Amino acid sequence: MRSESRRLLLTCVLMMSGVAVAEPLVGPSVGNADALVAEATKLYNKRQYAESSRLFLRATRANPALLPAYLGLGRARMGAKETAGACTAYRAWLKSAPDIQERPKAQGELELCERQLKASRKKKAPAPADQTARHVEMKAAFFEALEAGKLAEAGGAGEGLRTLISEGYLGVDLAEMATRLSTASRTGAEDVHHRALTGEALATEQLSTARGLLDWARDTGEPVPQASAKGQFLEGLVALQGGDARGAEGLFAKAATEAPGVTEYRVWRAAALQRAGDLRGALTVMEADLPEDPRTDLLRAAVAQQTSAEDGARELERLLFQRYSPAAAR
Repeated sequence: MRSESRRLLLTCVLMMSGVAVAEPLVGPSVGNADALVAEATKLYNKRQYAESSRLFLRATRANPALLPAYLGLGRARMGAKETAGACTAYRAWLKSAPDIQERPKAQGELELCERQLKASRKKKAPAPADQTARHVEMKAAFFEALEAGKLAEAGGAGEGLRTLISEGYLGVDLAEMATRLSTASRTGAEDVHHRALTGEALATEQLSTARGLLDWARDTGEPVPQASAKGQFLEGLVALQGGDARGAEGLFAKAATEAPGVTEYRVWRAAALQRAGDLRGALTVMEADLPEDPRTDLLRAAVAQQTSAEDGARELERLLFQRYSPAAAR
């Protein structure tokens, strides 16, 4: 029961730190932008406008610099009678597109879209307020939070970007915003992971935030190398600090399996077993994975001492006068 309560606490801490499962926002994790545009175009040609619109929108998130996705989105939304959204997509395309042959046609389509939107609003309830000014403020707040190092916390850059996207903002500048957030998240997560791996004492909040940053890095750009193993390790440290040594041992074991080249994950697994009172289990892990490590010798001596005072003394004598004696060193 206590262990289950600890796991519930860990889940709550991680969710508060931005680790709750969510859809990727911008970048490669959203999908292949070119493939999405190709499929959306096929659907548009089949007059399946709503589904085409959905895929074109995903393409603008997967690669905000891919201009054809915006024009396709505007046309698909027009076909689906999503007039307000169509106008937004046309404006996004015209704002960034070069002066090419298709520009006059797209400008005409936008003007038609705006006329239809104006006509529809006369017949229905008043239109919602223009969000342009709000989005400008939100983008400014995003960069302020980014410069201040506020990434995953409430009111941080991540939350700002997610809100901006959820409100339907379109624009090629999302690419820069996402890239900068992903880079900062990746740097922050890697720093905490390295410090924790070398045994630096870090607060639970720092560890949980770093775990969340791994997801922000992935959801806004390129994922951190071996992100899954690093996430398991950080979660294990949070569990260990929360008193769930057995849960931590399982998480460290998963991290070690996913990243076998990181020997410290196995050391931390042994430490969790020791914390849980299973010295023999800890020694088994160390002897299997790191038989020549000095820490394995320390565990061996501790297990011998636990067996009997005589065995403990004998193992200590071996360490002092055989393995680590000056004669043995020569």
